[in-house]
Amino acid sequence: MSLLNVNTIEPSTGTAITLGASGDTITVPSGATITNSGTATNFAPIGISSSMTSGSGLAIDSAGHVTMPLQSCFSAYNNLAQSNVTGDDTMYTVLFDTERFDLNGDFASNTFTAPVTGKYLLSSSIGLTGYTSSSTYSNMYLVTSNFTYSAFAGTQVENNFFFSFSIVADMDASDTAVVKVNAGGEGSKVVDVAAGGDGLCFFSGCLLA
Repeated sequence: MSLLNVNTIEPSTGTAITLGASGDTITVPSGATITNSGTATNFAPIGISSSMTSGSGLAIDSAGHVTMPLQSCFSAYNNLAQSNVTGDDTMYTVLFDTERFDLNGDFASNTFTAPVTGKYLLSSSIGLTGYTSSSTYSNMYLVTSNFTYSAFAGTQVENNFFFSFSIVADMDASDTAVVKVNAGGEGSKVVDVAAGGDGLCFFSGCLLA
């Protein structure tokens, strides 16, 4: 066994240092710390790749709980009611002016923008109020760049109706998702979107895979 005691190993400019050869084992003893102030590559376990150069994308605490602090995940709601937005078949994009959280900063201006290509869980609940006896239908749409998901309700005998559903959507990087509603039969815009501060009207989502 060889022993080398040095404080600094500095190769010539533009060259690299190779530690060991194929089949060798390099052991970092207990109590020792490796500190990296530059860029480390090929240190991830087999099957895991990373392009991060700083920060923590995955954290495991002492109890084994795994969190991903930078994983795309958001929840927003409309703090105030949006009055007289449809009823005459107008397609209305619902406003979500308050964020509960937005981990990766991917939600803005009522729109979620996918940061990477993947499968996203998207959920929304929307309350519509102000129907009259003339109502013939109302719809809620979760509109993504790749596909539009919808929920349909027929004639409303009550003054209000709540839509709620979730889907797993395939989205490409930079694709967007918004929530829209429309209602018909009223002859004019008399249908409102209810306020969502009490949890009734929201839009949320996260990257699954």
